[in-house]
Amino acid sequence: MTLKEVAARAGVSVSTVSRIINSADGSFARKETQDRVWAVIKETGYMPNQSARNLKRGKNGGQQTPAGTFACILGRAKTLDDNPFFAQLAQVIEQQAMERNYPVRLSYSVFDIKMISTLEKIESANVDGAIVLGRFSEAATAFLESHYKNIVYVGRNLIHAEWDQVICDGYEATQMAIEHLVSYGHRRIGYIGETDDETRYQAYRDMICKCGLEDNRRFVCNVPHTGEGGYRGADLLLRGCAELPTAVFCAADVSAIAALRRFREARIKVPEQLSIISMDNIELSSYVSPMLTTVGMPIAEIGSMAVQLLIGRIHKQHRLPLKLYLPNKLMRRESVFNINEGMYI
Repeated sequence: MTLKEVAARAGVSVSTVSRIINSADGSFARKETQDRVWAVIKETGYMPNQSARNLKRGKNGGQQTPAGTFACILGRAKTLDDNPFFAQLAQVIEQQAMERNYPVRLSYSVFDIKMISTLEKIESANVDGAIVLGRFSEAATAFLESHYKNIVYVGRNLIHAEWDQVICDGYEATQMAIEHLVSYGHRRIGYIGETDDETRYQAYRDMICKCGLEDNRRFVCNVPHTGEGGYRGADLLLRGCAELPTAVFCAADVSAIAALRRFREARIKVPEQLSIISMDNIELSSYVSPMLTTVGMPIAEIGSMAVQLLIGRIHKQHRLPLKLYLPNKLMRRESVFNINEGMYI
């Protein structure tokens, strides 16, 4: 299989395939295009011409076979379309893994492990390790440990498993978001997202108490971290509150973007009448209007560290389960109104 053949199967140019494979952060080209290219790569087992790569870098060497192969598994979402953050992260992992000669040969969700077709794929793939994106049930933990010797977990909070873990603390990210709202004079802050066994909701509740904010349970909308959930959460706020909060924290960007749409339909001006802040910093968050203020996570670094940890685990470079914490970053844009100064930032 050549680069030209991959391009032909994916219906794109050779240069597009090359740029997608070599993109440092998985951001080149539209998501649909990237998905088609990576699907062809996984299906055909394509590996870049190492000789050409080495010549470009001033090194000698010939064509190489993969040093090993990975699986990339969704924990919290059924499909990548359900979670744009993990979709971006999965693309970065595929690029970083291929760069290190460990291509991703298998992708699936833990929601599919009871399907015979998925089990057959898992058995036939025979990969060397797996990277799991997002939380999952205890039953899924047992299943994964029975099928993979080497596992790295990526998520927003620690899990109870003896695996290597790459964490961007969801509790800390929520604190940063609420602190930003409070610093801009907001005292009536709502929440749109899941509440059961959810770190982000616990952080929200703790910040309500810590900062002495108005504790109104009508401001809390227990909905999934999805676009549909965000839209429904905004609708619940509109229907359930005689007086809306001045700001809302959404537990995910995809929820915030959908909530923004519902508020617009109700002719609520964001941010002048209602501020919105969330977390993830997915690509779309900077293209909506107003641009979304959000707590970002370093997607490129998360993917790179996950791949490096898994390769190190495969080669027994470490035996103890490592826990790597990466920092969150507040991305100040346009969706939060500064009550103190009568402006938005």
